[in-house]
Amino acid sequence: MTAQTVQQGDLVTVIGLEVHVQLETDTKIFCGCSTDQTDEPNENVCPVCLGLPGALPVLNEGAVEAAVKIGKAIDADIPEETRFHRKNYYYPDLPKNFQITQYDEPICADGDLEISVEGERRTVTIERAHLEEDPGSLQHVGGGGGIDSADYTLVNYNRAGTPLMEVVTAPDFRSPGEVRAFLAELEEVLEYLGVFDAERDGSLRIDANLSIIPEDEIESDDVTEIGEEALAAANRTEVKNISSHKGAEKALAYEETRQKNAIQRGRAVEQETRHWDESRGITVSMRSKEEEKDYRYFEEADLPPLRVSHWKGEISIPELPSARRERFQDEYSLSEEAASKLTSTKQVADFYEDVASEFDPDLAATWVADNLLGELNYRDMEITEIESRLDEVTRLVELVATDEITAKNARETVLRSMLDDGRTPDEVVAEEGLGKTDEDKVQQAVVEAIDENSDAVADYESGDDGAINFLVGQVMQKTGGSADPGDVNQLLRAELE
Repeated sequence: MTAQTVQQGDLVTVIGLEVHVQLETDTKIFCGCSTDQTDEPNENVCPVCLGLPGALPVLNEGAVEAAVKIGKAIDADIPEETRFHRKNYYYPDLPKNFQITQYDEPICADGDLEISVEGERRTVTIERAHLEEDPGSLQHVGGGGGIDSADYTLVNYNRAGTPLMEVVTAPDFRSPGEVRAFLAELEEVLEYLGVFDAERDGSLRIDANLSIIPEDEIESDDVTEIGEEALAAANRTEVKNISSHKGAEKALAYEETRQKNAIQRGRAVEQETRHWDESRGITVSMRSKEEEKDYRYFEEADLPPLRVSHWKGEISIPELPSARRERFQDEYSLSEEAASKLTSTKQVADFYEDVASEFDPDLAATWVADNLLGELNYRDMEITEIESRLDEVTRLVELVATDEITAKNARETVLRSMLDDGRTPDEVVAEEGLGKTDEDKVQQAVVEAIDENSDAVADYESGDDGAINFLVGQVMQKTGGSADPGDVNQLLRAELE
């Protein structure tokens, strides 16, 4: 990536991320409480996750397995031994006034993730990924409803102790759009690994550090290479409370503009933590930015060092999205765009391969990537919501592949009725009379359309090729849409010769 593509004026944007990923486990990381967040407030709690005196943590094996899978997926170094520390700070949603996390010996370090930005592949460095416990959640009530404007705040400790994996990147991003691309790729990887549920509220939360650095302070000609001295000299803001890809892009675009405006007007950028107020589309100041020394890290005495050497050999990971995209392009001769759609989730990719194993891969791609996903997106549905009915979708593709119904009727009537009314494809075809009309009836409809539309025939014979489309429409009406438009077009042309 060249300097020209990332600079605006003589100011360069530098962004690093801390992505907090809730791991999909049945119980919390240090106790046996359920991670279900749909229950009543403060119901899934115990002395351990509330930090009551005398309570001792016990590490959840499932969280460690998930962490090792993530480490392998990002090609990180996984040490022979790791350990936990206490990170000390006060906040209402942290009941014991410290968080059990990892400090200088994380479970994953020095990884990377390849992303696509405007059609170009590039690699983002992941400095570390470590295990920790989630704090509780705050609900701001009354007033403006925001952290800085609510009348009061309620605390729900059901989330406290849910296992988190914090993924920390290098300051490798030069635009909010790059951040969004990274988050999308990371979420795909996590879903493929089966360690993450994107549908769970708050399952992925982003803290972003953003600095604006004058280009003349960068030693390298390539602004993607920011020296440590330039980074250290620049004041940065940490933007918190971001919970989506789109939200991250919007929050960082706002913060980027705010800081650049301040610098261009000769004002200093304060090093601080800011809150992203999604309802107002702005960031607001929360507090001065903490430094590492403020947290007073020390080893967690109640948890022994964790030996993870044997986990590395025992735990395997599935084919990841990027590898599957490349294979789909090679094996099924798909375009990059189609392969990206078909690997957007593991469920979609698995279903496509099931259909492609029975029918033409191009036909399968059209039906899964365009027709099925298009109709699901229109209804704000996920493929997981119809997992038990995917055999019905396969049957629909079969009806099209064997020319029992037209592609138009399959898409516009059968598929939509399946999703809206819950009927099977065979039921819709029978009840709506959508089976293909036999050749004699189609030929009769062609002759009738020609006899009844002399003006259109005259236009066609005088060189207006578009008139044939009108005649095709007339035939389709007479056959109730059950004829194939392509076949009708050919029959009309043959009859008019």
